[in-house]
Formats: sequence, structure tokens, C-alpha cells
Amino acid sequence: MSPKIYLRILQGGLIASLFFVLFVFPGLLFPYISSKQLPFNILMEALAAIWLVFIWRYPEFRPRLNLMIYGLLAYFAAILLSCFTGVDFNLSFWGDIERLLGFFQIFHFLIFFFILITVFRTWPEWRALLFSSVVVAVMVSLWGLLGKNSYSTIGNTAYVSGYLIFNLFFSALLFLRTRSNWRFAYLAPVLLMFLQFKNMHTSGAIIGLAASIFLVILLVGILTVNKKLKYSLLGVFALGVIAIVFLFSQQHAAWFETSFLRNLTAQKATFQTRLLSWEGAARDFKYHPWLGTGFGNYAIIFDKQFNPKFLNYDRVETYFDRAHNNLIDIVSTTGIIGLLTYLSIFVFVLFYLYLGLKKNGFKISQEAAGRRNLEIVFILGLLAAYFIQNLAVFDSLVTYIALMIILGFVYWLPKEEALAAEESNQIQVSSFLKNEEREWLALVGLSIIALIAIFQFNVKPLKMMSGVITGYSEILRGKSELGINDFKASLTGTPLDRDGRSVLINLALGSPDFLSTLEPNKLEAAYNYIVSLSEANLEYNPHDNLANLQLAQVYDLGGRIFYQDGTKGQEYFNKAIAQVEKAINASPGRIPVYFAKAQSLFLSGRVDEAIEVLNYAASLNPNFPYTYCRLAQVYIMGDKMDQVKDSLDKCVDGEAAGQLGSGNSLMSAASYLVEQKDFARAIKVVEKLTEGYGDNADVWFNLTKLYLIVGDIDKAAVAAEKTIAIDAKYQKQIEDLFPTN
Repeated sequence: MSPKIYLRILQGGLIASLFFVLFVFPGLLFPYISSKQLPFNILMEALAAIWLVFIWRYPEFRPRLNLMIYGLLAYFAAILLSCFTGVDFNLSFWGDIERLLGFFQIFHFLIFFFILITVFRTWPEWRALLFSSVVVAVMVSLWGLLGKNSYSTIGNTAYVSGYLIFNLFFSALLFLRTRSNWRFAYLAPVLLMFLQFKNMHTSGAIIGLAASIFLVILLVGILTVNKKLKYSLLGVFALGVIAIVFLFSQQHAAWFETSFLRNLTAQKATFQTRLLSWEGAARDFKYHPWLGTGFGNYAIIFDKQFNPKFLNYDRVETYFDRAHNNLIDIVSTTGIIGLLTYLSIFVFVLFYLYLGLKKNGFKISQEAAGRRNLEIVFILGLLAAYFIQNLAVFDSLVTYIALMIILGFVYWLPKEEALAAEESNQIQVSSFLKNEEREWLALVGLSIIALIAIFQFNVKPLKMMSGVITGYSEILRGKSELGINDFKASLTGTPLDRDGRSVLINLALGSPDFLSTLEPNKLEAAYNYIVSLSEANLEYNPHDNLANLQLAQVYDLGGRIFYQDGTKGQEYFNKAIAQVEKAINASPGRIPVYFAKAQSLFLSGRVDEAIEVLNYAASLNPNFPYTYCRLAQVYIMGDKMDQVKDSLDKCVDGEAAGQLGSGNSLMSAASYLVEQKDFARAIKVVEKLTEGYGDNADVWFNLTKLYLIVGDIDKAAVAAEKTIAIDAKYQKQIEDLFPTN
């Protein structure tokens, strides 16, 4: 084939890959991630086969390595090496479906980069690529602004923000490069993308974009030859800095507390949780300074160094698999070597941009060289925005692709004139592939290798995810046996089976009733299958807190399922207690893990030991109310009502009454509080009871009486109306409570 055909196929393939950002297939696990990454992998593997033959046949198209590329290759080498030295090779190399950021997955972005710098050789080609990216970003913005989900097709507000930052600057580059009046059309998408960006409320991205705008203003002010513009921009920069300093000096003012600016300060709860996470990473660094815990294995650091104070800020999202700071994540999981190689990429990028500024005389003007310097300033602004926003998040498919585009653009800039001159030169053909038969033989051979990789590492995982979703749906429809068989047929050993197994494990732990629909002779086999899945997940990393906890909870479930068989039930409870100890050893500060141990101890009849465990958990963070709720539950269910008052009070006062457990526990707690004449707390418990038993007239009737006791007539009237609406038989009793004058 001619070089032109190769170029158009590869260029078209890369442009087509940008539109994968719009893909969301509901029939897959984590559809916002897997719907994009796996099709992207498939396309890159197919294009790689064509690209290899292309550069083999036409040597002059082979990428010329420079310092930036050496840095990029060194970083990927450091990541790969850390996969083998880390704690969980599977997670490091293949990743999990929730993120799909293992080495294998991100290697496809490196393929994208090398194809990019090979085939995009002229400005019209780059214009088509940048314009296509902006078009997709506009579609993402419209979907977010007009659709049901503000995070559009990307699925995460932080990812959306980072993606839009790149495309805002891509629009600026298109505007700067175009000399006709049509250039203003490139600014049209900016307002739309800004509106979507604003709706994401992502603090790190807001700070990053603001900082980049200030940097652009400063650099243009310094470099422009127009003195009026210079003084104006430098004045704007100075006034902007003064305004920001003034605004953030008012952090304790009432108006500031209610403004969006508060979310840009350290007061924000999510920043506090991340700060605790980063402090833990710093403490753990000495144990793995050179190559870290292995790429993608930040969770083991977070678990090991978990600070119980974390629960003061967030009671739900207590598992971090990323540092939410790209630099900390890299140095923690790939060590000093990984961090230095990563930073080297940007050091060399800055070096080449500096050379560009120097070549053009360090001046911004209307001349061609001056306009090129303006482009470079905007690229510096983009890199600053990307780098700063990544101090509060991490990369994803959408930002990886955009980053590769801008790195490729930086690679191309100094070569633009030389590549344009080469267009007219006669193209040499490799002596080995000069024969077209050999060329097609190479294409077929490499395509077959690519197809094998595509099927094994992408199609099979896609089929697994689809089968898992089918099995999950069957179980929810009451067809438990059929659903479990779907899981068995789907989980056949793909590199991404971990998350597929977790779906059934979590379903069994969260909704174990589906197992009771199985015939008695099939129940134990199904349960043993779930145990085997949990054990398989633990094999990846025997020190994984979550995997150990899941297996402990599965054993605890077995104790409850086979409770009537005293020996077997006790055996499972003992296994659960032993397993949860391993989870505690992996994360000694994680309070909820102690709840699992206490539950197994209680169910096995060791009530006092369960209380002792929960008291220790309470000592780790006396301000965490969930622990007191669990203590109160054990006291109630263990018939130790004489000891329940203190823990029950702290549970209710901590606005955590829902953690008391089942309806029976809530009812018992409410009855006890009424007996103690503690009506205010009793009301909070019964209010929580109405959330799960809102169709129970008796619950609403009791709440009506409690409101009347404390003199809250309005709420009593509302509760009375609900009581009668549910059961009209209460009409007479309600009338007796509200006598007419």
C-alpha cells in the first residue's frame, strides 16, 4: 500500500478513537469505564499491527526519539518493573474494571502516542484531530447540560472537568492557528464547555484552570511587544492576585462560609480525608522507597495507614484505591524511580517549549514567530492546569488521550517545517518489504497476533462482564440457580475476573435471601462456589484488607446459613473470626472491620468478647457514632439492657440511629428510651424506623403519641394523618389523642 493509504487509515483510526468517550453500554460492569477502554484497546491493537508494517516498509516515517520520548518510555518501564516487585501483580498489570488503569490498559495510550507522532505531520491533519476532540467535548457538554446525568457520558465529575480543560485549550489553539475570520467559530464551543465545567464543581480543576489563566496572562504580559497590552495584562494579573488574596483572607466571614469559595479551601471535608490519606502515604514511604507497592496498589498503603479520624469527615467512602493526588499516587506505587521518570517527561517538554520560545526571540507579536510563541504560552497554561488539577485527582482514559495529544503536538512543533519539506521528497521503501507480497504477509501475520490479543484480553473480558450482568439480573428476578450458572459460565479465568467475582460475593453479602430460594441440596454447593470466588480474589494479595474482610463476611454468612447445624455453623463463625483478624492486621485503624469481628463473635455466642472488641473500636475514634450503635445493638440483642444507655445515647446523638440494625433493634431501642422517659431520643429512633417501615400504621401512631408528649402538635398532626391514611381503623384512637373543644 502507498504511504498515503497507511496515513489515512491510521489517522482515521485515531480520530475515531476520540468518539469512544461517548460510549456507555449499560450491559457491562462499570459501563462508564469499560465501554470506552476496552473498545479503545481493541482499536489500538488493530492499528498497531498496521503501524508496525507501515514504519517497517517506509523507514523515513519511523518516529525520531527525543528526550521527551525517552522520559515517557522510562516512565512506562518503571511502571512495568513495579508490577513485578509490587504486592499485587494482577492489579498492577491488568488493573480492575472500576478503573482499568493497569499497565496493560495504559500501554495502549503509548501506542496511541507513537501512532500519533508518526502520522500527524501537517497542520491540517492536526487541525482535524483537535477539532474532532472539541466536537466530542461539545457533545459531552450538551449531554451533561441537557441529559439526566450532569457527568454526561464520562461518569465522574472530576474526569469531566479534566477532559474539558484540555478541550478548552484545544479550542484556543485552533483559534490561534487560524488566520481567517472563521477562527472565531472555534470560540463558540468555549462557552458551552465552560457551562459544563462550572456544573461539575470540581475544586482541583477550578483551581487548576484559574491558575493556568493567570499564568497565560502573566506570560503574555511579559513577552508581548505591545506596551499598552503589556501594562494592561500585568495590571490585570496584579489586581487578580490581590483580589484572590483578599477573598481567601475572609475564610471565617459569614458570607464566605456560604459561598462556593469555601469548597476551594482546606475546610472541605474531601480535602481533609485526602490529607489524612497523604499523611499515611508519607509514613509508609520508607517501606518501599524505590519502586513503591506496585503500580495501582495504593489501596494497601491507605489500608495499612488508615487513620480513624478519617471517619469524622466521611462515613461512607472509606476505601481509597488512589491517592487522589497524581504525584503521591505515583511515588507511592512506583517509588522514587517512577516519580523521577514521570517528572522527566514534563521537564523535557518544558525544555523543548523553552527552545521554541528562544528560537522565536522570546517575543509575542503579529509576526509568525510571535504567534508561535503565543501558542507555546497557551500550551504552558494547559500543562499547568493539568498538573495542578491532578494534585487532587488522577488520570483516566479521557485525560490520558488528551495528554498524549498535547505531548504529540509539542513533539511536532519544532519539526513542522522539516516535515512539510519532506512531503515533496521521494519516499524510500524498505528492502525487506519492498515486495508487496511480503508486505501483505507481514500485515496478515501481525493482524493475526493482534486478533488473538484482542480476543483474549478484550473480547473475553467483555463477554465476562456481560455474562455477570445477566447472572446478576437473573438472581434479582428470583432465578437464583440460573443466575449462579450464568456466573459460572462467565467467570472462566480472564485477567479481569476479580470484579466479576466481587459482584456475586457482594450480592450474597448484601442480599443473602436469594440463596434461600435454592433447593436444600443445591444451597451448600452454591455457597461453596461463593467461598471459592472470595478465596480466588484473596490469592492475588493475601494481605488485602477488603479481600480478607469479604472472605470473613462470607464465612460469617455460612455460619448463619448453617446455624441449625451447630457444629458446621460454629465452624464457619470460627473461620470468620480468624479471617477478620487478618483484615484487622492489614488495616488496624479501620473501625468498621471490627464490626464484622464483633458480629461473628456475637452470633457464635461470645457476647462479652464482642462487646470488648467494640469498646476497643470505640477507643480508636470516640467521635464515630456508628461504633456506639453497634454496641447498643449488641447490648439489646444480648439482653444487657442495663448497660445500653450510654452507647445508645451516643448513637442517637450522632445522628446514626439507622445503624442500630434491624427493625426489631430499632423498636427495642425506642421502647427502652420511652421507658427511660427520654422522649427526644425515642422520637429520633422512631423517625428512623419510619424510613424502613413507612407503611406500618402502628409505627406512625406511636410517633404521633411521642410528638404529642413533647408538645410538637404540628408534627403530631402530620404523623396522625399518615397513620389514618395507612389504616383507617386508627381514626377513633387518633380522635381520642386530639380532643375537640
